[in-house]
This record gives sequence, structure tokens and C-alpha cells, in this order.
Amino acid sequence: MQAPWYRQKVKVPRRVWEGGRYSPGAVAYHAQITALAQRADGCRAAVATLAGYLGDSKRTAERYLAELAAPGPDGIPELATVRRTGADGDGETAERRTRGCTRGEHFAYVPVAAAKTLRHPVFVLYCALAHATATRTPVTTGELAALLDVTERTARRMTAELERLGWITVHRRTGRHGRHDYEVHERPLHPVDDPTGADTDGGSGACTDGGSLAIKEDAGLTDERSTQERGSFRRRRGTGSTPADPVDTPGNSAGGNYPVAPVIPAAFQGRVRPSARPAYDGPPLTLSPRVWAVLAPVHDLLPAISPYLVRRIAREIGRQLDTGVWAEDIRDQLTRLRTWTPPAEIRDPGRWILGAALPVRPGPCGTADCHYGFQRYTGTPCKACADTAERALGAHPPHTATWHECTTCQAPSRTPLTGHQCATCRTA
Repeated sequence: MQAPWYRQKVKVPRRVWEGGRYSPGAVAYHAQITALAQRADGCRAAVATLAGYLGDSKRTAERYLAELAAPGPDGIPELATVRRTGADGDGETAERRTRGCTRGEHFAYVPVAAAKTLRHPVFVLYCALAHATATRTPVTTGELAALLDVTERTARRMTAELERLGWITVHRRTGRHGRHDYEVHERPLHPVDDPTGADTDGGSGACTDGGSLAIKEDAGLTDERSTQERGSFRRRRGTGSTPADPVDTPGNSAGGNYPVAPVIPAAFQGRVRPSARPAYDGPPLTLSPRVWAVLAPVHDLLPAISPYLVRRIAREIGRQLDTGVWAEDIRDQLTRLRTWTPPAEIRDPGRWILGAALPVRPGPCGTADCHYGFQRYTGTPCKACADTAERALGAHPPHTATWHECTTCQAPSRTPLTGHQCATCRTA
């Protein structure tokens, strides 16, 4: 009894199988999903089910589906996936839909049985021959090779395979200008078993096991004790519960064909990670003379700063110098802020230099010579900032805009000082 899909046919657009735009496997999955989408509930087959239909692994099927779901040469994907959720809140198998043919677009009308039974590259050739037969277009092997983006020898071999499997009939030299005429069948004319011979066309020797020809018997492979129960081999690494036997290497007098070496040769020993991180043995950190001159007011703070922050501070100073800021301005700014800031407040010298003292910011008045409300060179309060503060205060008492200065260190203060000294000088 034949399967219900045996006589089902689908349309495969020419843009999918022509010119090698998509891999042959993606073309076969496009045809299979199109056939399943003709059902009443659409294509709800899982990835593993689709892979089983076409004889591939699940990982291979996922790669072909991802290729179809990616934007095509025209920017539109050939496969759309719709996620659905059941009434109970559980997710259901996604519904997949292929992009159909537009009006006037060429396509190949092929049976879905060809996509299931033929190899993927041969199925692409079958689509090309079905389209050429339907449009009555005579083709040659060279034209088929260019159409499928393969060599002429490959196209000739795939055509011979299609004829041997009974999907086409080749009438040789019966067409115009001595071309072959191809007759495409909707089902194979006769069942054909898998070939037992090896392909030697263009090769040096026949090989049916996917490996090289053996010239010497290996006792480790032919020994019956090396084969586990049920004829399977473990392909993953051991968990370490059972100690593994050492690898056989020549150089000892005990063992089987090749004795066991007591010590691994140095050439086969890999790199061993040290128990502790080695100390830095590269060149020491150096600062350019112009940067070192700017950092003169904070030389005593540099030993407590990490080399990473010292590099960041040096790069920031170099950037400001390259933009036109004078070195004297940056040095005077560091000197003034170092004098005003109590040592107990400088908990992290690197962050203090990089975040508070080093950036050259204009004061509230916006003038270039004003920094935090003080003149950059003299350190006296900025009159423009004071006028701005008076206008902002309005009816407030005038003492709110008055600055008080410590008689010992000349540090300014907005509030009156006890004994005309700041807290640092009183505790000194």
C-alpha cells in the first residue's frame, strides 16, 4: 500500500533551486515543508520529525531550516515560523510556512517523493530538469552545470544517477543540434537497490569505508577483546572513575606490540599552568618629561596609585596638552586643589587626581580662567562668579556670598572660621 504522500506534488520556486543560492539540503526541506503545509492544520512537524523524513540528523535539519529562515538575496526569508501556545499555557510545536510563488514566477512542479528518496544535490537537478521539460527548454550538461553552480562532470554524474534510479529517461542525441532529450517521470520506473560498487571516477583507488586503504593488520583493532558489548565504542572522554591505561609508546621492554613508556616524552608534554601568577618582569612604567612636570604637586601620591591608573592619568594629561591647555594651568590647578583638600579626604589618590583635580572645567561664570569659582593662576575668588551668586541670592543676607580665609594656610571657606583657622590647622 502506498503512502498518502506518494502522489503529492509541490511547487518549488526557481529562485530557491537555481544558481546555488541555497544549499541542496535547504531546497529539499523547502519542498518537504511545502508539502506538509498543504494539510488543514499546516506544517506542525518538529525538527526531529522533518529530519527523519529526509534522512538527516536533527542538527543538520536545524542548519537547513536556519538557512531558509535567513533573509534571501532579495531580503525576504523563504521560511516563516509561527510560535503557538495551547490553552493550558504549554508551548506547542511551531508552525512553519514557506514563501509561495508569485504570479508569473517560474517554478518546478515535482513530487514530494523525489525530495524524500533522492540525494539532496540530485533532487535539485531533478527540479531543474522538471522545469526544463515543462517549459520545453532544451538544455545541455554545461547549461545544467551553470544553472546548479556545479562542474560539468558533476552534472553528468548526477544525470546518470537519476536515469539509473528511474526518475528520468535520457534520449541521447535526439534533440535539436544533437542535444539530449530528457523525459521526467513523476515516480521511478523501476526499483533500484543501492549500488555496491565504489566510485573510482577521477580517484586513485576504490574506498567504501570513508577512510584510507589499510596495508597492515593492527592487532589492537582486530582483537576481539577490544570490542565492547553489543559492538559499540565509547566516543566520549571517561569521567575519571576508572583509571585509563597509559598510551602505548615505543621505548620499553614490557607490554604488547608497543611497550609502555615510563615517562611522557618532553615533545608530547603540554603547557602546565603555574600555581601562582608570575610577577611582572617587563619594562617599568615611565612618564614623559612634560607629564612628570605637570604631576610635580602630587609626586608623593604616585607610589600609592596602581600602574593602570597612572597610565590613565598620564593619557588624560597628554590629551589636555594636545588640545591646547597649558601645562602651567594643570599644574597650578593640582597645587591649589591639593592645598584645599585635607589629606584625610584623599582616600583613593588615583581616583582623586583623575576625577576631581585633573579635569579642567570652567567655573559657574563660564570663563576660561575660572575653575571652581577661583582664578586659575592666582587662586583668588572669581568676581564674575560672586556677581552671579549675588544675583541668584537676591534678598538673602550679603554674608552668604562672603568668603572666609584661614590665616594659616589661606584655605577659603563659605562659613565663618573658628579662631580664623580651618579644622585642619586647628588640629595640627
